[in-house]
Amino acid sequence: MDETMHRILDMLSRNLGRPMSIHELTSKMEQTYGSAYYANIHEKIQEMAQDLLITLSRSGRSSIISPYFENYLLIDFFAEMELIRKQDFLKGRQEMQMLMMEIHTFMHNIPFIKSISLMSPERNSKLNKAEIMFHLKSSNKKSSEEAKIEISAIMANLQRMHNIRIDYLILEDETFLDLLRSNESNPVREMLHNKITILYPQSFWMSIRGEILRGTTIVTEESETHPAKISEENLVFNLARFGYTEFGPKLEQGRPICMEYIISAIMFHKDARRMDAIPIILAKNSKKTSYDLLLFLARRYDFEGKILGILKALRNLVAHGMANVDESIRLLEAMKIEEVKANAKSMKEKLRLYNVT
Repeated sequence: MDETMHRILDMLSRNLGRPMSIHELTSKMEQTYGSAYYANIHEKIQEMAQDLLITLSRSGRSSIISPYFENYLLIDFFAEMELIRKQDFLKGRQEMQMLMMEIHTFMHNIPFIKSISLMSPERNSKLNKAEIMFHLKSSNKKSSEEAKIEISAIMANLQRMHNIRIDYLILEDETFLDLLRSNESNPVREMLHNKITILYPQSFWMSIRGEILRGTTIVTEESETHPAKISEENLVFNLARFGYTEFGPKLEQGRPICMEYIISAIMFHKDARRMDAIPIILAKNSKKTSYDLLLFLARRYDFEGKILGILKALRNLVAHGMANVDESIRLLEAMKIEEVKANAKSMKEKLRLYNVT
């Protein structure tokens, strides 16, 4: 694979669901790599179209480019692109090379791993941290929980060994695909725009291919949501979507944002009245909540102890529908997270007010 083809595939992978003209692609390549030559890109695109790796369609006077997932060979090219990105990223980063080697060594024997990806690798490396997504094959609950505990223990050990912060997201296949399908802003859709799949990239792209061929529209998010910067309007809009109307009825306009981000935003504000919303929306949406995603954000934004306290109180107060939190409680306790106890009396009153006890 030559450099031009690698860069074209990189841009296509970062912008799934966002078809681009050749001019738009050239502009994005220039922004990312510092240089891009339209004539070379145009020529390579024609070759890739002839090889059925991409499709070209007309929109006015522009040619619109899309990856052609019907062609199985495209998966190998995307996998090769990931390997090149990994090599480029690791050049000159000796400590990161050691970390990647140890991740490969420790994770090789965990049977349920489908792929491992670094999220926003360049930015995080400058901050002496790594954000890692573990994509697991679907399995029975007991085996899945054991794998999550083992991965968590390995990550804690590597963090101590390398004096680097590691925030990790562990998602089973079904949850991973649900988040990709979602129309809400969430870390998985955002991750696709800037990630390197460091282990089993073919498996990662086969999952994407399978969803697209089933007719799913997967659209990456170009910018990352920071919970502290979610506007008041979007916060109120989404709280109402999830059944909490203390701050007013559902607004007509607003950006759909995943509940796990909304909970993180409330944790940032440290407002007692807003904190009341967390157990309500969790109780009302327990079966829709990705607790693995919530634990990742709790690690990233340092509210693991608080969420443990809320989950344990909820488990005791809500009679039905909260069994999903048991695994998260066990995972947090296995990692020896110190619980910040929630105000169970106040929580019980609020839950009764919203008819979720």
